[in-house]
Amino acid sequence: MEIRTHIRLVVAWRIIIISGIISLIYACSYSDKKISHLSGIAPSEHTLLAITPDVSIKVIGDSLNKSYPQLRTGKVFPITGLLRVDGKAYRFMGDDSLRISPLAPLSEDTIGWTGKYSFLYPGKGWELREYDDSLWNEGNGAFGPTKGYYYPAHTLWGAENIYVRRHVKVDNKEVLKNHKVYARYVCDDRIKLFCNGGFLLENGFTHLTKCQRLTDEAVSQIVDGDNILAAYCRNTGGAGLLDFGLYIENKTYADAEPATLKEMEVQATQTQFIFQCGDVELQIDFVSPSLSERWDMTGWPVGFLTYQVRTASGKEHTVEVLFDVDTEWMFGKRKIDSWVDKDWRFVKSDSLYLAMAADETSFSCEDNHIVLSQKLCAGNENRGGLLLGYEEGTTFQYSGESLRPLWNKDGTREIKELMMSVGNRYQDLKAECNKLDYRWNIKAFQAGNKAFAEQMLPAYRNFISSHRFVLSSDNKLFCFGDTLSNVREAYGNFPMLLFFNRTDWMKGLLNPIFAYCEDIYWVKKYPPYDIGLYPIASKQVKLEDCAVEAAANMLMMTTAIVEAEQDFGYADMHWKQLCLWADYLQERMKKMTFPSVGLLDNDDERVKCVLGLMAYHKLVQLKGNL
Repeated sequence: MEIRTHIRLVVAWRIIIISGIISLIYACSYSDKKISHLSGIAPSEHTLLAITPDVSIKVIGDSLNKSYPQLRTGKVFPITGLLRVDGKAYRFMGDDSLRISPLAPLSEDTIGWTGKYSFLYPGKGWELREYDDSLWNEGNGAFGPTKGYYYPAHTLWGAENIYVRRHVKVDNKEVLKNHKVYARYVCDDRIKLFCNGGFLLENGFTHLTKCQRLTDEAVSQIVDGDNILAAYCRNTGGAGLLDFGLYIENKTYADAEPATLKEMEVQATQTQFIFQCGDVELQIDFVSPSLSERWDMTGWPVGFLTYQVRTASGKEHTVEVLFDVDTEWMFGKRKIDSWVDKDWRFVKSDSLYLAMAADETSFSCEDNHIVLSQKLCAGNENRGGLLLGYEEGTTFQYSGESLRPLWNKDGTREIKELMMSVGNRYQDLKAECNKLDYRWNIKAFQAGNKAFAEQMLPAYRNFISSHRFVLSSDNKLFCFGDTLSNVREAYGNFPMLLFFNRTDWMKGLLNPIFAYCEDIYWVKKYPPYDIGLYPIASKQVKLEDCAVEAAANMLMMTTAIVEAEQDFGYADMHWKQLCLWADYLQERMKKMTFPSVGLLDNDDERVKCVLGLMAYHKLVQLKGNL
């Protein structure tokens, strides 16, 4: 009896601690705490621009002009930013190689390539240039699953081992002089790569494309005429994948000097960089306007960056800002369209849109690189902006309905209209975001310390960069991640959404789960762990039900919404389901035993039962009070 009493006290104290944490999230002011500036916050990585889950741009630390920014998938977003001051170029965004061109492109950068392959060990010397591979099988790279896979493979590889020889023709080796040469590859699981018999690299599994510079010795082995890239890859389990190629540095901007980073400031809706470019100071702000509190902008697939130059000496300078985007790297060779509409110059490649003010802006396209530049010399505006938009073409399938994105729920709107709407008032939107960031900055440091602010503020952009917003047929907001209505992920996002008082997004996470459970086809006494993979709600992806966790989390999240709004209406709409889940947890509790060890360490399911039922009892109290 004493043991059970002790265990219940431990659980009670855990609940008190959790309640205290939630109370801190609600906190808005503590007059005795010092407010810190955000310039000291430097997350290891964060979302620069929250556009759509397919194209949301991330940066690692303060590496804006040390490496390319990345998409959420890990693939690079090949954008280069330069500021020319009196003819001298400074790079404030992009990699040190700036642009690379394929000598032998990867499958994802082209429509595939031809290679010779064998699943059996071909014998000693198979990697040499002189080896005779005329009897080998011929197939198109990459090698791996040819259907339903994330990577564009063209030849099925189902064996444990594969040996591939790729013939690469070099017309003039002299073009490689004074240029960096790179091997790019993706493999599952282990790869060994050779060039003309010389060893280049060995590495393990990577589902992201890796890039490794060749040594001068390796480059010297390349000859005029036929060269051999040879790869051995071993698959230790699951699906196998192999792709590899050669790339050369493109020195279009070889004269560009890296700008000096003076300051970096990460806020909730935007990130600011200040660079020194000779005598000119450049301020770059990345702004995600869909993070504003305006309902009509939720889920807008548009972001923008503003740039402003200034000098301390007052001396006049001729200044030009330039952006270069490699669309071939992103999409392959696609058609690029350009037009001017209502004072805005638009450029479109596949589903990516770019726009700058047409005045003093020039556009060019070479080798599938979009180049937009604007003069900022004396007598003209010393500031401007670059708009980015992305149109996801897939509509969401839910219960036999095709639901469009919230911003285009009737199917009549276009990305360029949204971009012009943002562009025509981007300074006002930035001012609005400045006010929000200031307020949330103060709140973060009042509710916690620097570590709390560093975790909470970037999470806002990370959330919207990984979620899609749609409107149901009965005008309810649905908010989906890649795994649709994942209860555990929703539960993990709730503290951050509570902090920012986004009860609308909190409901958007729960609405599809409630709708799914209130359908006649769902007969279980607990909610699903998830309802499918984007873009189709079909069946649960996770094999285990995780019934107790899902039921408890739903009860706790609903309680959080009711307490935040001080309105019982949302729980009342779904009261039958909430009672059903509470009854399920009560039944599970009756069947459980409580040994003296392992309650909090090895079996959190019982703790979840307690927390879920505590949340339900709180709802019962709120039902009477509200």
